[in-house]
Amino acid sequence: CPAILNPRQFNLISEPAPPMASRSLIMVAKCLQNLANLVEFGGKEPYMEVVNPFILKNKERMVVYLDQLSNVPEKPESEGERGKGDPARDLGTLHHICVSHLKELQALSKSQVTLKKLVTVTEMLSKHKQKYLEMIR
Repeated sequence: CPAILNPRQFNLISEPAPPMASRSLIMVAKCLQNLANLVEFGGKEPYMEVVNPFILKNKERMVVYLDQLSNVPEKPESEGERGKGDPARDLGTLHHICVSHLKELQALSKSQVTLKKLVTVTEMLSKHKQKYLEMIR
């Protein structure tokens, strides 16, 4: 629903939606939200009750969809599936862990030469991150 409510933020449109279009998008998002929650419109918004037949007609399909979405396969991961991931996210997580333990890594790098590269890269990435954050402010 966030992309429906604010399509510009998700680069779906280049200009802000006109007020009438924004209002229509809000109504569409409300309909989808009620369908996802499996509830019909009631007394609070009587003007939306015209959508109730659509919600009733699609409730069962939504339940099936939500069941499929939340169904986690029980089979163990194969070797190929285990290798799939998000390298950018993994590297970001690794950097965060290294920054969290930078003092310990710096101390250990004095006796373990192999850690010097890790400390250097962690410090370098931290500086680049700081410059980037300053640049976007």
